[in-house]
Amino acid sequence: MKRGVPGDNAELFCLNALILGGALSAYTSPPPSLLAVYESEPALAVHHVDLRTALRVAIITSLVGILPRS
Repeated sequence: MKRGVPGDNAELFCLNALILGGALSAYTSPPPSLLAVYESEPALAVHHVDLRTALRVAIITSLVGILPRS
């Protein structure tokens, strides 16, 4: 049994992963002013997104959505 992302979906999946990486890297790098807010109001720091975790979840979600169901 062949496993993996089938056919043209592999290229689509890779493109999607690249776009996700670019978008999340911009989103997860807060400016110094926001970092200062996180320091002054620690309760707001829960809204900070970790790049590695966000990218992992986004790629897994994309992969699960693109795999064929049997």
